[in-house]
Amino acid sequence: MPGPLEGTRVLDFGQYLAGPFGPMLLADLGADVVKVEPTQGDRMRGSVVGSFMGCQRGKRDIALDLKQPEGRRIALELVATADVVHHNMTLGTADRLGIGYEDCKSVKSDIIYCNTYMYGPIGPLAHLGGLDPLGQAASGIEWEQGPVAAGNSPLWYRYGHGDVAAAMPSVTAVLIALFHRARTGEGQSMWTSIFHGSMLYTADSWLDPDGSPSPRPVLDAEQLGLHALYRLYETQDGWLQLAAMSEEHWQALCSALGLESSRSDPRFATSEGRRSHRSELTALLAEAFMTDLATNWRRRLHAVGVPSEISVDTWDGESILFDEELVRLGLITEYEHPLLGRVRQFGNLVTFSDTPGRQERAAPMVGQHTEEILRDLGYGSGTVAGYRERGIVAWPDEKYAYRV
Repeated sequence: MPGPLEGTRVLDFGQYLAGPFGPMLLADLGADVVKVEPTQGDRMRGSVVGSFMGCQRGKRDIALDLKQPEGRRIALELVATADVVHHNMTLGTADRLGIGYEDCKSVKSDIIYCNTYMYGPIGPLAHLGGLDPLGQAASGIEWEQGPVAAGNSPLWYRYGHGDVAAAMPSVTAVLIALFHRARTGEGQSMWTSIFHGSMLYTADSWLDPDGSPSPRPVLDAEQLGLHALYRLYETQDGWLQLAAMSEEHWQALCSALGLESSRSDPRFATSEGRRSHRSELTALLAEAFMTDLATNWRRRLHAVGVPSEISVDTWDGESILFDEELVRLGLITEYEHPLLGRVRQFGNLVTFSDTPGRQERAAPMVGQHTEEILRDLGYGSGTVAGYRERGIVAWPDEKYAYRV
């Protein structure tokens, strides 16, 4: 069955993660996403294979040298066939390459054009590029995750929170722009940024009228949680996340852990008291959780309605990526890769009843579909071969080896 974006073509000129992640999600929804990359390949290829694979599946690939006039012309011919152009180039780079918004609009008047920046297209930092750690630093994420207030150093999240948070609004923007164009016939340009995306993770911070910061939950020095009932606890065989938010949760937790006496303990009788005596309650619960296995605690807590979950290792072959329940739900997918063999990774983020998304195409090799795409544009085999000899285009064989 076709996906909801079947018949929509997206040109992805992005590299690294913040740019390509959004088009990959559009490909999951059925769009024909063509990755246009330099003949030497996306700069994230090879060095960070897992991250590269995590934002490139579902795309066809053409390798073009946009610095040569013929390469630029081919790119604009592709734009003329497309609905969306998406990239994460620094301010002015696309214009210098001849694929800026005005260039693309000149060949497709209703083109939808999305640029994901580091900081944005205006202001003193507009000309700067950057990567996810800069967004985490500038938005305060690292400071809070330390937590520096508890005497620790700032801490960088390994996963690209800012990259993904910039990419997701770009997908939303593209879908809204497609809807707007369907009503009015008008295309438009739009942008997001890693910095703006990173700010989403500090959305609960605000200032009182007098300029003082609002009260917010504070991460403990061990970086395990915000308070005793909203925290990770070690068990006999691993870690369990507890999220007991209500009075009902507290009462049920005491029963499940055999801590009935704690209900009447004046230190813990109220929510305010439990927060005030955080360290004492944490020590009490930590001792209790160490008396059994994480799976047993999860079953007991779920039986009495207390939210909890086992903290899993995604690299463990027995764990999340091999959970058949998640496979049935569509949260895990797998497909064949030309070099890596059978690849399994996260699947659908949204499930549609009549137009389901799908992941049937592995992350492409450099220029893997160059010949196919050029044939679609009407180029003959002799012309294509000549372009390749001159380095205008590229595709893999004995001379141009496959690259992950």
